[in-house]
Amino acid sequence: KFLEDVTEKVHNGYFVDLYVRKSNDVAIGMYKKLGYSIYRQVIGYYSGEEDAYDMRKALPRDVHKKSIIPLPHPVHPGAGDT
Repeated sequence: KFLEDVTEKVHNGYFVDLYVRKSNDVAIGMYKKLGYSIYRQVIGYYSGEEDAYDMRKALPRDVHKKSIIPLPHPVHPGAGDT
């Protein structure tokens, strides 16, 4: 909640995101219960060996929730939202 509050109130952000190992079903489930969704899969994010999910939660500024529309394909680290 702290990260969400700072991002919203101090930085006026559209979303909060975090990275979770694709194999970490417990964490993925927990974050989904907290309102996060899987935005994209990042190939080899963890030491080039394991993929991650970039999970996002839209903040009130993103009225239409455009920041959390999932990408249709995986990306490589540093590739941005392409």
